[in-house]
Amino acid sequence: MLLFNTSQSFPHFTHVQCCPDCNNNSYHLVNQSRFLRFTIFPIFPIKLSYKRECYQCGHSEAINIKTLPLFEKLSLPKYCIGLILLLWGALFFYQKHLNTEALKQSYLTSPKAYDTYLVKADKFTHEPWTLTNLKVAQVLSFDEQFITFQVSNYSYKRTSAITTAMRASLLVQRDYFSSQTITLPRNEIKRLYEDDIIFDVLRPQAYSLYGGFVMFPPKPKPLYKGLKLDENNQQGIIYYKDKQYNEALESFNLAANSGSQWGQLNLAQMYRDGQGTKKNIQQAIYWYKKAIAQGNSKAKYELEQLCKTTQCE
Repeated sequence: MLLFNTSQSFPHFTHVQCCPDCNNNSYHLVNQSRFLRFTIFPIFPIKLSYKRECYQCGHSEAINIKTLPLFEKLSLPKYCIGLILLLWGALFFYQKHLNTEALKQSYLTSPKAYDTYLVKADKFTHEPWTLTNLKVAQVLSFDEQFITFQVSNYSYKRTSAITTAMRASLLVQRDYFSSQTITLPRNEIKRLYEDDIIFDVLRPQAYSLYGGFVMFPPKPKPLYKGLKLDENNQQGIIYYKDKQYNEALESFNLAANSGSQWGQLNLAQMYRDGQGTKKNIQQAIYWYKKAIAQGNSKAKYELEQLCKTTQCE
């Protein structure tokens, strides 16, 4: 609570002098100033009043502030400590407000998917006004001219209710957002923000707002994707097992020419063995080397075995 209080001068600033009446060395500087304080913190001075008073004979004399000792003058700002703190606090929160506003403006200027807008539904979606007139709109996509939103099926009376919904991760629940979307020009969105129809703009951090998810985290990529099989090579293997060598050769040829190292290996072996075509060692060597260039160790072994019985150069 605010209280009036009288402060005595610090003993260090008393500057004891000789009393002009009784010549006793008890002529002290007395501080009778009054200031407004909050608990122990002075806010601002109400009246600055100093006098000299003799503790022996009681003689007193008012003192002009200009004639105070230097140390006492330097101590005068102590009466404004609370006011200084209040001004500092006001400037701090004002600067924080400016920074927050600049951040929201940057969200409007450079939107990202899942940016979350708190809107007044009657003017944003042109619905009839109700007591529960607040809704959540979330950015789905955007380009240089337009931004597309999904809007919640649920409406709220207070902002605190929206915050609670976010904390409970309701925004990622099925059917929370309508399947219908709204697309607006960017300049219109800026106008809606200036008119307080969009009254807050939030950007999820780590997929969440207020500790609750407002977007699904992306699924982690598998550590091992497995061997990528070429469809033509696989079909060629089926033909080969059924002894349909002509069809197998055609499938292996498609796989080899598309860059499949296993298709190149299989095609080389069919040229080597003359299956589905005439035997052609040079073509076999050519396709073996193609597969080897992609790191196929089996093709390297097969070529080494072939070169033991055939001139490969």
